[in-house]
Amino acid sequence: MVDNIIQKTNFYFISFSILLFLSSCNQESENEFYLPAEWEPQTGVIVGGLDDYAAFEMIVQLSKETQVYSIFLDSLEEFYRNKLVNAGANLDSIHLIPSSTEYNYAERDGILFMKNKSGQKQIVNFEWNCYGWYFEPDYKNYLDGDKKKRKSYLANHLNTFKYPVIFSSMVNEGGAIETNGKGTILQVESVNMQRNPKMNKAAQEAELKRILNAKKVIWLKEGAAEDPFGWGTLIAENYFGIGVKGHLDEFCRFVNENTILISFPDSLEAAHDPVKHITLERMKVNYEILKNATDQDGKPFTIIKMPVPDVNYMTFALDTINKNDEIKFLSQQILYEQKKFSVGDTVHFVPSSSYLNFLITNKTVFAAKYWEEGKSENAKVKDEKARQILQHYFPDKIIYPINTAETNHRGGGLHCWSMQVPK
Repeated sequence: MVDNIIQKTNFYFISFSILLFLSSCNQESENEFYLPAEWEPQTGVIVGGLDDYAAFEMIVQLSKETQVYSIFLDSLEEFYRNKLVNAGANLDSIHLIPSSTEYNYAERDGILFMKNKSGQKQIVNFEWNCYGWYFEPDYKNYLDGDKKKRKSYLANHLNTFKYPVIFSSMVNEGGAIETNGKGTILQVESVNMQRNPKMNKAAQEAELKRILNAKKVIWLKEGAAEDPFGWGTLIAENYFGIGVKGHLDEFCRFVNENTILISFPDSLEAAHDPVKHITLERMKVNYEILKNATDQDGKPFTIIKMPVPDVNYMTFALDTINKNDEIKFLSQQILYEQKKFSVGDTVHFVPSSSYLNFLITNKTVFAAKYWEEGKSENAKVKDEKARQILQHYFPDKIIYPINTAETNHRGGGLHCWSMQVPK
């Protein structure tokens, strides 16, 4: 009789202990913050670039489905309000955030939002060094002004989104981070090592796991050649570009927790284009890394090759007094950066164009398109192929293509100029 009582007591004690343990684990899981995937529910989207054609079109369309936040120079409030109203935007959904300082860097590279299953949110603020340009001697005079602008930019966001903030001394940018929302994130060695020359890969990985609660970090080697480092950067022969050295949102994106799209030129076009040739060779390496990688649970990925858009490179003779502002600006940058070139030399400017610089929202995927009247039929075919791939992975969302040529010429894209605010 006593033995039976003891056995029952032990059983109840063990059962209670198990339930207590499981409850504790569940509570810990509920309160653990993580970097959400972009396809998870959102309360709104931050979009910069009210003067950018593609970003502005995206703001107008976004205002019809969610809350939109956009920083603007406070002296231009009436101008932007009228512009938005005339474009048919839902002004009730747009939160214009006034700033005394104009800041032209991509929204994606500012703050990051994390959340937990209890609905709490927090903000991550990585260190910033202007895409590594702080290390360039010629930019020393530029640094103080940039730091002041960045400080004002952060203050505007932190006053708007009043969540706890976690700071990291590691330099990182949102365009250089991809997550599947389950604990696996992608990083690019060429970007991270250039931004953090005194921090080895192991230390960076430890910091990513600490700050973002990442369970697994997959390191790709290099980004697309169309996204080079700095202004007026020589890519190949006399081909130049503007970029940040290889952000992931130009060449590699998650579309669900186990499927990755990768930008992949075909061998024929790469054979006739020195820039695409470099990109193809880099993507072959990245593809092999992804093919042999697994997620946080040891599962392999499905990897889908995405076309590289047909873009007409801008060909011109270097001319620092040209009436065309873009030619004048690019000529000045190229001649300043590349001493072996002279006024009159013919060069090709390569905009950082990609079908992977798309933004996923609650109802829509905002995607890049490149074909317009007068362009090749092949460009139209590629646009449609990219659209079909996105529609396949987001069957319940509208695929909304926007011509991003102007944005690409400035070194960005739809994803660069935006940041989702998770629900």
